[in-house]
Amino acid sequence: MRDRRQRPRRSGLALGLDVLAVLLAFAAAKAAISPGWIEHGYANGVFALMNRAFVPLTNLVPFAVGDVELLAVVIALIAWWIRALRRTPRPRRLRVAARLVAHTIGYAALGIVLFELLWGFNYRRTTVATRVDFQDSRVTDAAVAAFSERIVGILNANVAAAHAETLDQTKLQAAFEPVVRRLGDDWNVAVTRPKFTILQPYYDAAGIGGQYSPFSFETLLNADFLPFEVPRALAHEWSHAGGFTDEGDANYIGTLTCLRSNDPLIRYSGAFWTYGELPEAQRRRLRLDPRVIADFEASRERFLRHYQPHLFAIQWRFYDRFLRTNGVKGGVASYGFFLKLLVGTPLDAEGLPVVRSSK
Repeated sequence: MRDRRQRPRRSGLALGLDVLAVLLAFAAAKAAISPGWIEHGYANGVFALMNRAFVPLTNLVPFAVGDVELLAVVIALIAWWIRALRRTPRPRRLRVAARLVAHTIGYAALGIVLFELLWGFNYRRTTVATRVDFQDSRVTDAAVAAFSERIVGILNANVAAAHAETLDQTKLQAAFEPVVRRLGDDWNVAVTRPKFTILQPYYDAAGIGGQYSPFSFETLLNADFLPFEVPRALAHEWSHAGGFTDEGDANYIGTLTCLRSNDPLIRYSGAFWTYGELPEAQRRRLRLDPRVIADFEASRERFLRHYQPHLFAIQWRFYDRFLRTNGVKGGVASYGFFLKLLVGTPLDAEGLPVVRSSK
């Protein structure tokens, strides 16, 4: 016969482990770590090794590994709760439910620890703006006007050729690798192949274009993206796979990758995503080819087809809080900073950003 006196001890031990997990999560998220170790020991060390080891493996799998992980966690959690409550006499179920909540929080805390180890420490890297020779004084009206003319020129010149081809990911990768190497990655990033997710209806309703999944080392893209939307969206997610977490930095890297490519579809995609960030006065001043206008109308129709504004607002506020919690001061506003970076940072002859002197 089991000694019932052992049950409180086991229960107390389990709750103690839950508290320990929460403390570990807090430490992982908030502990002071030297910037030097983050850059060289983690981003260009531990994280680089994980990227090179696991991304090629998940690329071999035709479906989203993250979907399998999510389903496994949800099913296991539901089954665990149901089994525990069914085996408990009704008078004690409230107490057992309280313990289940505590244990669930403990497991969630362990998930936070795992997130930080797999990817989250990259949020502590210095931003691209501190790495490149960016000067806010260069972002003048004349410079913005010239940049706007360049973007519209790329759109008008490449629209026909862009629609005549399909994406060659090797060309996108060839344009991407020198950018992240210039910005601080001293390793060859194992780029992720784009996959679709069972969460596609939610992506559509919440206006989500894609995400990098650190738990499965893969990129999930919106399956409804039009062909000319994919290259820049994919390069953005590759930036995350390369350890650049800030959304503005990923926009900058993704856009610069596309704009420096000689491939018309890739260049067109970079300009397409950038056009909407241009000042309204510049968009009114410059003329778009009717075929480019048709592409923007098709993209808008695609976005609004299943869009739910209330769900988008909730998702946007949640992600804003998530970014700020992880040290991104601008929150979701960081998305738009890439335009200032593009205008205010000089490029060399290869179309790569000039970085700050280490002296």
